[in-house]
Amino acid sequence: MWRCWKGLAAGILVVLGFAGCELDEVTIPAGEDLLIVEAILDAGRPMQYVILHHTLNGRVVGGEPGAQVRVRRGDGVEVVFSEVSPHACMTIDPTYTGGEAAVDMGASCYLSPATAGYWVIPGEEYELLIETADGKRLQGRTTVPGWYQLRGLPAEARRPPGEVGRCVLPPETPLPLEWTVSAGARAYMTHMRVEGLPEALDGRGIPNIPEVVNLLGVSASERDTSIIIPAQVGLFERQNYDNELMLALDDGFPEGVRVQIIVGALDRNYVNALRADNFHPSGPVRISSIRGDGAGVFGSIVPYSFEIDVRHGGGPGCLVGG
Repeated sequence: MWRCWKGLAAGILVVLGFAGCELDEVTIPAGEDLLIVEAILDAGRPMQYVILHHTLNGRVVGGEPGAQVRVRRGDGVEVVFSEVSPHACMTIDPTYTGGEAAVDMGASCYLSPATAGYWVIPGEEYELLIETADGKRLQGRTTVPGWYQLRGLPAEARRPPGEVGRCVLPPETPLPLEWTVSAGARAYMTHMRVEGLPEALDGRGIPNIPEVVNLLGVSASERDTSIIIPAQVGLFERQNYDNELMLALDDGFPEGVRVQIIVGALDRNYVNALRADNFHPSGPVRISSIRGDGAGVFGSIVPYSFEIDVRHGGGPGCLVGG
């Protein structure tokens, strides 16, 4: 998600600080070299990563090797990150890998050890501490959103964070999805990945059906805890797909497709970072959750994931089929 901060080199307004500190507004002049932090703690993963890179300089995004990266939990547990290959923790938007828009991406990736286990816990506070080889110091804080539960799904679909649930949904059947409030969440994001649409919609005359369709749904407050799948997912991406394809999904999925749903409770820092792309629940991004000798994001997410097999035999709703 480095692209969220690529515009910093162009001279946008950034507010540096974190909870409990006075916010200082800083204007970054065009072309200034600034160290950027990209770090999202994910309660559904045992291994976490931190990406360090500099603002875009022509067609080069420089990395920051040799840094010391640590994350300290509120109870004193501290996890030390190790530098690894950039391919271990990020993918580059294809827009920036070829042609006139090609960018030489030299970002540095730091990964937590597998031996730490699931150390990101909902409701806990974490502090990020970075010291670069040339003495730069950066800090950030996040409070991970609290535990919450999906409603209206069988136990096989309501798996804990880090596991993937499964259920069966009849064709052309909307799925009203609800969940309990996650304390401290500033927004919820629903990611929907649909595979198998070209075969499932064959013969309907819909052009340009991709093999995979990715759509996002947003609930932009702590208590906005429901969404109808698939009709209310894809507010920002619908212009990327053929209108006939989107209309075909409004009343439910066609038989034979495979769907993955991820619901994530996002902290304030994550929400502020996402505003730099297409996610604007409360205006353009102006807040960096990193303070010190740089800018960027140190946020957190609590995700739940389940897969839907669209076929007859599951009964009404998303149930376990025979």
